[in-house]
Amino acid sequence: MTSTVARERPGSPRPGRFRLSLSQRRSAELWLFLLPAALFFGVFFVYPVIYGVRLATSDVNAGTFITGKADFVGFGNFVDVFGSPLLGRAIVNTVVIAVVAVVAQLVIGLAIALLFNRRFPGSKWMPVLVLLPWLLPSVVVATIWKWLLAGDGPINAVLRNLGLPTPLWLADQTTALPVVIAVAVWSGIPYWVTILGAALKQVPLDQLEAAQLDGAGAWRRLFSIVIPTILPVVSVLIVMSVVYSLLIVDLVLVLTFGGPANATVTLGILAYREAFQEFKFGVAAAYGAVLLVLTLSFALFYVWLSRRQEAD
Repeated sequence: MTSTVARERPGSPRPGRFRLSLSQRRSAELWLFLLPAALFFGVFFVYPVIYGVRLATSDVNAGTFITGKADFVGFGNFVDVFGSPLLGRAIVNTVVIAVVAVVAQLVIGLAIALLFNRRFPGSKWMPVLVLLPWLLPSVVVATIWKWLLAGDGPINAVLRNLGLPTPLWLADQTTALPVVIAVAVWSGIPYWVTILGAALKQVPLDQLEAAQLDGAGAWRRLFSIVIPTILPVVSVLIVMSVVYSLLIVDLVLVLTFGGPANATVTLGILAYREAFQEFKFGVAAAYGAVLLVLTLSFALFYVWLSRRQEAD
C-alpha cells in the first residue's frame, strides 16, 4: 500500500491556519489606529459625562461624597436648578460673553493678523510679543486686570489725572459685565492672531496681485479672496472659542465672582457656588448638565449650518 504525501507549495496556507484577507487586514489596521483615540474619548469624555449624569441625579453632598453612598433623586436637582431665580440671568450672561467675545476676537484678531502679514520694522518680533498674554494662566490675567481696574488702580489714576470720571469698574452693575468681556477678548486675541496669521500665509499672492491689477480695492480683495481662503480655519476657531467662552469660570471667578448683585453670574459660577460653597455637588452637576446641553446645542447648530452652506 503506497501513500502519497502532498507537498505544500511555498506561500500556500497550511490546513487549519487562520488567514485574513487583504480587506480584513486593512480594516484591522484602521481599528488599531483608532483604538488610542477611542480610549481617549471614552476615558476623558464618555466616562465624565456618565459620572456627571449620575451626580446630577443623586443627592451628593459633603457627607455622601466621602462615603460614596448617595440617594437617587431623579430630576430633583434639575427642579432646584430650573427653580433658581438666577438661572435665566446666568444663561443670558454666558451666551452674551461667548458671542460678543468671539465676534470681537474675530474682528480684532483678523485686523492685527493682516497688519502683521505686512512687512514693517518689528514685523518679525512683534507677533511673538503679542502671543505672550495668551501664555499666561487665566487666573494670573484676571488678577492683573483686577488690580489695574481697582478704584485706586493705575487705570483710574490715569483717568483722574486727565480730569475724567473714575468709575468702579468691577463694582458697578453697568460696567462689570462689559469689563469681563473686554478682559476675555484681550486674553484670547493672541490665539486668534497666531492662527489667523498662519492661515493668511496660504492666501495665493498671484490672485491678490491679479485682483489689484484689475482695480479691486483692499476691501474687495479681503472679502472676495482672503476671507474665502481662510474660512475653514475661521470656522474651526469660532467653534473652539465659543465652546471655551461658554465654559469660562476662572476669569469671572477672580474678577467679580459673579457680582456685583449677580450682574456677571454665569452657569459656571453657579455650579462653583453650589459645589464649593453649599457643598451640593448634585445640584452643581445639574448646572454642568445644563451647560453641556447649551454647548452641544451650539455645536449641532454649527454642523447644521455648515452642511446647509455646503449643499447650497
